Amino acid sequence: MKTLVPGGTGWVGRAVCAALAGAGHEVVAVARNRPAAPLPDGVRLRTADASSGDLAELLAQERPDAVVNAAGGYWTGDPAAMRSSFGEVTARLLETLGDVRLVQLGTLLEYAPPEPGELLTESSPTRPDTEYGRIKLADSEAVLGSAADAVVLRLPNVCGPGAPEASLPGRVAAHLRAGADVLELGALRTERDYVDARDVAAAVVAAVRGDATGVVNLGTGTPVPVRSLVEGLIRAAGRPVELRERAASDGPVPGGLVSAADPTRARAVLGWAATIPLERSLRDHWAAVQGG
Repeated sequence: MKTLVPGGTGWVGRAVCAALAGAGHEVVAVARNRPAAPLPDGVRLRTADASSGDLAELLAQERPDAVVNAAGGYWTGDPAAMRSSFGEVTARLLETLGDVRLVQLGTLLEYAPPEPGELLTESSPTRPDTEYGRIKLADSEAVLGSAADAVVLRLPNVCGPGAPEASLPGRVAAHLRAGADVLELGALRTERDYVDARDVAAAVVAAVRGDATGVVNLGTGTPVPVRSLVEGLIRAAGRPVELRERAASDGPVPGGLVSAADPTRARAVLGWAATIPLERSLRDHWAAVQGG
């Protein structure tokens, strides 16, 4: 089975490509530029601007059985850049895809911030409070409205080896690797659902091979204080670090104070559940940082 992965050289995209190749797929990663680091074994690279007409030609040449749309930057990026990096890619895909299985990577930030104690389900209201969430929601709605054989996987906070410095785990690990004795961060008052990128990749493989359509939320159902995540990375580093938090602002918190997804549908239609505990994910992340 040939699977094309726009965004396959990014962090989550690499994990997806590795899992697909490990499951026996012929995998083609699509990126604008050749990456500095080698791709996982068994993954072939095609360089193309997936937001342009290049994608139609590439699809015609490769004729994949499935496409996993992992294109996109981090959620705190510039809105115009975000629209270019993933909004336009989705539009081009839908123009040219044809009768091909499509797995779209979305986000829990497409939902309205949940009430305290409420788990996000696939029927939760979609009223995102971030520009990232609004762009991703528009992409999801376009996919579900245009592609006959499509599933949108809405991802929680992702962690694990390779997390970029734009993310909280990546930023903390970079400070620790630099030898900082003091780690100063913004107020760590939120709780989030964390899933390792390798578990996300396992869900993608199940989605590519299955026939589920519509929206499927990924998550553990258990929100974790982000302070616990930071402290877990400090423990993994194995040396004392003073953690300082800046005072919290009075404004609303993007995504709400507490957010976690109900994984019931993921279990039912994908046979999927997260298997990598957060503590192991953080240890593996730190080991990868040290090895890099």
